[in-house]
Amino acid sequence: MTFKGLYKVYLVLASFSSVHAATVNTPKVIERDVIIIGGGAAGSHAAFRLQQDYNKSIVLIEKESILGGHVDTYLDTSTTPPTPREYGVQVYFPYLDGLDFISRFNLTLLPGLGPRGSTTTRNIDFSTGLELPSTYTGPDPSSITSAIIRFHNLMVSQGWDKMIEPGFWNLPPGPQIPEDLLLPIGEFAKKWNITEALPRMYESTGGGPASRHRTFTDILTLTFLQSFSPAWMKVLYGQVGMYHIQGGNQLLYEAIHARLGAENVLLNSLVSSVRRPAENADDKRGDIEVAISTSTTSRSLHVSRNEPTTTTTSTTTMIRARKLLLAIPPTQENLAPFDLDSLESNLFSRAKYGRYGTAIVSSPVLPRGYELHNTPILAAIDPNKPFINEPHVLEFASYGNDSKLFSIGTSGSGLGYGEFDEREATKVAQESLERMVDAGTVKVPDGKEPGGDQKLKVVEYSDHGPGGFGVSAEEMKGGWMEEMYGLQGKRGTWYTGNAIAIDFSTQLWKMNDEVLRRMLESW
Repeated sequence: MTFKGLYKVYLVLASFSSVHAATVNTPKVIERDVIIIGGGAAGSHAAFRLQQDYNKSIVLIEKESILGGHVDTYLDTSTTPPTPREYGVQVYFPYLDGLDFISRFNLTLLPGLGPRGSTTTRNIDFSTGLELPSTYTGPDPSSITSAIIRFHNLMVSQGWDKMIEPGFWNLPPGPQIPEDLLLPIGEFAKKWNITEALPRMYESTGGGPASRHRTFTDILTLTFLQSFSPAWMKVLYGQVGMYHIQGGNQLLYEAIHARLGAENVLLNSLVSSVRRPAENADDKRGDIEVAISTSTTSRSLHVSRNEPTTTTTSTTTMIRARKLLLAIPPTQENLAPFDLDSLESNLFSRAKYGRYGTAIVSSPVLPRGYELHNTPILAAIDPNKPFINEPHVLEFASYGNDSKLFSIGTSGSGLGYGEFDEREATKVAQESLERMVDAGTVKVPDGKEPGGDQKLKVVEYSDHGPGGFGVSAEEMKGGWMEEMYGLQGKRGTWYTGNAIAIDFSTQLWKMNDEVLRRMLESW
């Protein structure tokens, strides 16, 4: 069962004991110093620091039933005791003092990945279901490592790392952005002799940072670095370690929730409307108003039918605050309830985002103890080009011989954010599995017929989009990023999160440190 599932059970049980209270929808008004929208890595960290370190009253709004964003832990009950299986954020790594944040919660960091049994890799072209020849060896690991080291050293020697880590505060104005950072990553790699790193770069970023590009090598280098930062390169070539939290990475966000207090965390909540002051208005308490709708599920016993019934009710809350911190991607969908001015509308409408997802799945035909890696047949000709230019599953990765569960990553290559949802990702995964069965690459268990029980069961799915800036080199040259960061503090609104910064937890937390410093100075 997931942490999400456990929390939903808690909600239902709590509601069962007070059904009448849960069904009363009385609008209420609360006041806080800061409203934070988005309870992922950035939003949860910012809420904690504002409350605990800066003595500000906060309310954290999250649409899901738990905090954590891209952190997803599933409790595998087929083992004794249940084993935490990570299918979202896998590890944390040191960046400046960012890792120290975890030590504030009495949690234990262990080196490496979370619990997972040993596996054997099989390279299969999921488009045909056929396994690559046994002579296929893949890219040379030592050449990949050397190329990543060269990449890192290049970033440092040119001073490009300081322009992008942990946020893009120091990126030069559009016309002055280094031309190389605006090249497609394939051209950049060729120019700087790091093409041997491309396979690892592709794998590490799940086919690109939620790529909306059909061709991986067409991704803008500046966008690509969002998910392949210089700090992460040091992890990949072994200079810096990586760690997971004992008991599951989700425990960090359970601890944050507990410390913030239930009255300050509004889960299962969607923003209905936002009213902010005009840019030249005085910044006073009460100038910002956010209306949210919170869903609550309750169960009761139907008297006449003598069977349980489930009721979902919605409660409206109006929140007034002096500051607003957006820790969600500024997509048009997310910002639909906002009172955008012309500048904001123009900036946000120009960005296009891609989408990817992760899931826990099972099927009787998936062989335990194996990682079925999606490797196109053309990689047998050139191992340094294992790229897939259509929506696809990256792998079916077993958690080991003691578990029937597999993790998968899905990429919507070539599709926009709205075109690659959970249904589409599941369809792509199911079709990939069926092709492997049809080709005889994976076997139907004895006594079973193809179909039926061989259907892929999605135990849990996690949406990891939108991602990537999604603006062109020309728009970057025209000052898109400079204007985006210029919005910080305007109309009492501040921005953080992986849509406008490096997409790793410890680096997002350091991005927050700078955002909060500037916010508090403006108080």
